[in-house]
Amino acid sequence: MSWFFKRKPDPSKSYVNQRRHILGKNSNFYVQEAYKTLRTNVRFGMSGEGCKRIAITSGLAGEGKSITILNLAISFAETGKKVLLIDADLRRPTMARLLIEKASPGLSNVLAGLCTAEDAIRKNIYPNLDVIFSGEIPPNPSELLGGSRMQKLMDIMSQKYDYIMIDMPPVAIVADVCVMADMLDGVLFLVRTDRTEKEAVSRGLKQLEIAGVKLLGFVLNGGSKERGGYYGKKYRYRHKYKYGYYRYTYENHQRRKQEQSLNEIEQPELRIKDKEVK
Repeated sequence: MSWFFKRKPDPSKSYVNQRRHILGKNSNFYVQEAYKTLRTNVRFGMSGEGCKRIAITSGLAGEGKSITILNLAISFAETGKKVLLIDADLRRPTMARLLIEKASPGLSNVLAGLCTAEDAIRKNIYPNLDVIFSGEIPPNPSELLGGSRMQKLMDIMSQKYDYIMIDMPPVAIVADVCVMADMLDGVLFLVRTDRTEKEAVSRGLKQLEIAGVKLLGFVLNGGSKERGGYYGKKYRYRHKYKYGYYRYTYENHQRRKQEQSLNEIEQPELRIKDKEVK
């Protein structure tokens, strides 16, 4: 009798594919124009002077929010603005792996009082762009993000930067972005063509509304110049998941689809909310 063991997928390979989509001079023309449009719409969607503090969230994991907020931060930095990018997804951080950097010391270390903010800031990851990575994964992310140290950090950094971009966990699963409602000027909600589930969007929007978070609009990700639509033609609900620092169980066909989609052109666009999702 023979036994066959399925080889576990190498997570580093998916990050290699995602790094191909980091905004740069060699990026696809349509991608560059999409982020310029997104940048312009975000600017017009926010009024007032001073630092703008913008977070991004999504319905579920794996929809591309981290690469989107990274590219948006790069796009703003290219205009000469001073930008700070914070990886506040303290449950399943990805920014350090995307940029091939060490995650610690980072945000969780600052919030736990283990280091200063200056120790955690990585200067000029890109021109005009500094980054605070996640740090060690803590047992109490929501308490840290909603605490007085996070408020103090945001206040201090707001005096030094023109924009603070924050990568947050999916709001339909955990409410970390909601506990930071008073610290943010607005939130972008990312949806992905042919993958985002209507139920997750509705659940996430309800959480944001209850918390009083200002929704700047939707970012449509994973589209192409040939495809249109608000969320895509179909909402698919073919996988189950368990929450435990983003431990998900996907069906095999969903995994294959996710791997294939990494090779698609990432072309985000901002859709200002003009109607309520029901």
